[in-house]
Amino acid sequence: MNFRRIVLSVWLFSTVFVSAAFAQIDNLTNMSAEWIRLSNRNAATDATDIVIFNPAGTTSLSEGFHIGIGNQFLFRMPEHSFTDPLGTGPVSYEQDSPDLFVPNVCTAYTSDKWSLFAGVHIPGGGATLDYPDGSYTTRLIGAGLIGPGGPYEGVYTAITNESLEAESLYLAATLGGAYKVTDKVSVAVGIRYIDARNTIDGKLTMSGGVAGEATPDVPLRVDVDQDANGWGGILGVQVAPTDKLNLTMRYETTVKLDFEDDVNTDDIGLYLDGEKNRRDFPAMIGLGASYQLDPKLRCEVDFNWFFQKSADWGENDDGSDNSNDAGDVWSIGAAAAYQATTELEVSAGFLYTKHDWADLDAYYNNNLGAVEVLYSTNVNLSTGFAYKITPDVKLNCGVAYTFWDDEDINTPIGVVSTENDTFLIGLGIDVAIPAN
Repeated sequence: MNFRRIVLSVWLFSTVFVSAAFAQIDNLTNMSAEWIRLSNRNAATDATDIVIFNPAGTTSLSEGFHIGIGNQFLFRMPEHSFTDPLGTGPVSYEQDSPDLFVPNVCTAYTSDKWSLFAGVHIPGGGATLDYPDGSYTTRLIGAGLIGPGGPYEGVYTAITNESLEAESLYLAATLGGAYKVTDKVSVAVGIRYIDARNTIDGKLTMSGGVAGEATPDVPLRVDVDQDANGWGGILGVQVAPTDKLNLTMRYETTVKLDFEDDVNTDDIGLYLDGEKNRRDFPAMIGLGASYQLDPKLRCEVDFNWFFQKSADWGENDDGSDNSNDAGDVWSIGAAAAYQATTELEVSAGFLYTKHDWADLDAYYNNNLGAVEVLYSTNVNLSTGFAYKITPDVKLNCGVAYTFWDDEDINTPIGVVSTENDTFLIGLGIDVAIPAN
């Protein structure tokens, strides 16, 4: 079998260039159980997860050691449909695998005017894709093989046994310190290390040979692991002009990531073992403001900007910058928390996230697997509670639902219509160990 001929045929048919290898999920904001019940944490000072969202605010924690542990249960429901290029009717594919382990651990030690903090969390990825009956990508490749102009046109008549499994995980370790410059101003400096891993396992079979036993079914598989790691910096500022108002800023630098392909199996020739594909983790700035309206009611507003266009995501085959097609991403939201009793706080919030696509079609067509991932402008609605089991132990529980905009993507095999909704559950515990 001439696999190079297969690759050429797919390239000519689809114009899908594997410039970014496989589409990752960048810039998650849902990184703690506290966030899931509020959707806004940039100006918070009430739990250890502020190591992630407001590092300068760790000086506002009570003196002593603090630890916060949480996990998310993520139920994603991306779906895409299109007219089958190898048939006459519409087809639809939906992923059906939840992610039940999306953890975070944050720690801080506060004494007098300073604090030290560390944490491990997932700032990007964290999702598993499971399309047991195939997807747009498997159908696209199959059409390139046996469809019009393909090397096996007239030899095989069907693509069967399709499946696609993929996982993307960005694990970040953070370490830093904060100092209270004055009673009203605190600053923080930190570093973070990101270890990123992607796995792709796609299968399809060319079947229905016109010559019967002379053309036996041909199973094809692509099984690839991708790894990258890099370092970045974190800066934070907190200003509290009054006892009721808190203003914050957090800036995270770009983290350079060169993903290296480890090819286990590639019967089609999409990947080269040892080849590197650049996809930086973008810089971001987060702004927040919280205000204590009365002793029981607190409000917060957040704004985040993710500098995707400034990140290096490699070049498309026409020389254009891949990240420019995606454009930048920004979000804005608000939340309220009400102290119902001494032990119980109830909360709700929302976050609107805007994807400023420069060229939506170009991005999806130049990133193999992007249609299966699906991310777009969305609204997240959150609610939940915090309960003090003891004065120093607090349980956090939150639920959130994300409504994603539907997108119609123009692809080489026609219009692909996408839908996506996400349901999240967050559970966490926050423990304070007072200083002696």
